[in-house]
Amino acid sequence: MGIPGWWQRVVAVSEHLAAVEPLQVNEHGFGPGAEACLRIGELARGFAAEVGDAELGRVLAVLDDLLGDESEPHRRAIALTFLWPLARRPRPADLGDRVRRELDLIAGHRPAAGADPASWPELAELARDELERCGLPATVVPRGARPAPTGVVLSVSAEEPAGVFLEWNPLDAESARYQALTGTDSGYLGDYVDDVRDLFARAALDVLAAAGFKTAVRYDFRYGRSRVCRVLGPPEIPFD
Repeated sequence: MGIPGWWQRVVAVSEHLAAVEPLQVNEHGFGPGAEACLRIGELARGFAAEVGDAELGRVLAVLDDLLGDESEPHRRAIALTFLWPLARRPRPADLGDRVRRELDLIAGHRPAAGADPASWPELAELARDELERCGLPATVVPRGARPAPTGVVLSVSAEEPAGVFLEWNPLDAESARYQALTGTDSGYLGDYVDDVRDLFARAALDVLAAAGFKTAVRYDFRYGRSRVCRVLGPPEIPFD
């Protein structure tokens, strides 16, 4: 998943983004997908902090068109990566419905289906039920619970950032053996476990997305590689 063609449309309407020198491929040692999200996330943070209202409106209009373009399979994942830092910015009056809906969900201003924040546990339980129906056992816990359960975990946060978070914890993560292995100087096993953790979490999130749940992945490379998986809303048309 490299930088998609619609990115040129975004740059064409943004003086700020047009003036930024793009990263070289694999400059940070990541694959094409991570490289794209890394760069888009970096640009979005700077864009959100510096851009004026008129330029913001033009970029959001392009992103709204993108979200309706079914020919771009990764449109929502990358658009949400870009939109995340913009969730707290004042919004143009003529903001498109698709972008408005995504920004509302990201910011937690209007939880899915118009429910109040008390609905987050219910959303987590719906996601758990769907995963278990597909053969993926999952556990619902308050965010930050310790010790963390193993396997797929749906954690619920009532405080900012509020919502439902999805992660996968390796088996026996609290055991002395696991701690001894991941605490070695080489760090190789720790990196491997992080890779597997990401693979399992993203696979579970993809299952929910296939069932119609609204999901998002936030990439943050400021303090090392980090990826946060979120469940933002239930399916608009649930399976019978």
